[in-house]
Order: sequence, then structure tokens, then C-alpha cells
Amino acid sequence: MILKFLYLEWKAFTRSASFGTNLALKIILGFVSVLYTGIFLMAGIGAFYGLQQMHLDPLQEVNKYLIYYFLLDLGIRLLLQKIPVMNIRPLLSLPFTRPTIVNFSIGKTMLSFFNFLHVFFFLPFSIVLLVEGYDVLSVMLWHLAMAALVYSNNFLNIILTNKDNVFTIFLAAVVIIAGF
Repeated sequence: MILKFLYLEWKAFTRSASFGTNLALKIILGFVSVLYTGIFLMAGIGAFYGLQQMHLDPLQEVNKYLIYYFLLDLGIRLLLQKIPVMNIRPLLSLPFTRPTIVNFSIGKTMLSFFNFLHVFFFLPFSIVLLVEGYDVLSVMLWHLAMAALVYSNNFLNIILTNKDNVFTIFLAAVVIIAGF
């Protein structure tokens, strides 16, 4: 079923009237993705040693600023990440159930660059933590928690996109929490 969805997505992309423009845009976004991947990779490796040179505990310092990191990530996601919306009308004549279509759309967001970008910071940082003698179980659980927070941001972005009243309530809650 997923292969059928992917095939239909590919046909829609290649048959689009703006195929050339979309292809050029995808190539430029690919170069930007490689650039940011390199930046996050270097930051993931260098953060530990940079903080250690300043005589700080790197894990504590990174944890101190994670709330700001994830709020910034959510803000960037709200502005830049496009939530995949499938054109349902052509699928109505095909034997797809509604949950299958919804699961495919949510699965597409889970494979977004915005989710994989964080791997290039947290994975090298976790590896450096292990090499430098931090407890294996603690580092693995910390890394799992970071992955869970990244995907929580992804799903929160799905909820907040195109729902102004929910977004306003969320923004008010963030401002109230930031005040305390």
C-alpha cells in the first residue's frame, strides 16, 4: 500500500506543470540540507570539547539550553516545514481506507529533514559522551529522550499548523511558562 502511495506521489511530482521549478528548488534545498548537516555534525562533536575547555560539564550545559533549542526548533518548523497534504479526490475511487491515508501522511512527516537534522547533533554528541566515559545506559536513555522530543515537536507542529486558536493558546502557555 505504501509503495502505491509513493508511486502516486512520484507521478504527481513529475506530471506537475511546474516540474522544472520544483526540481530546481529540490536541488537547492538538497545543497542547503548538506550544509546544515555539516554544521550540526561539527557542533555535535565540538560542543563537548568546547564546553569542557571552559571547565563546564558538557551534558549539564547542553541540557540547560534544551528547552530553548526545542522551542526554536518548533518555531522554525511552524514557519518552514510543510505538512504533507494529500489530494484526496483521486484516491476516492481506489481501495484506500481513511486511516491508511492519514497514517501515510503522518509517516511522511516523520521522514522529514527537520527530524533527521537533529540526529547529526545528538548522535555525535552521544558518541563523544560515551568515548569520554559517561555511563552507557544514561547516555542511551538521554539520546532516546532527545529523539522523543524531536518527534514530539514534529507532532506538535502537525497539531498547531493551520489552527490559529490552538497556536494562540500554545503561545500564551509558552509566554506564561517563560515568565516563571
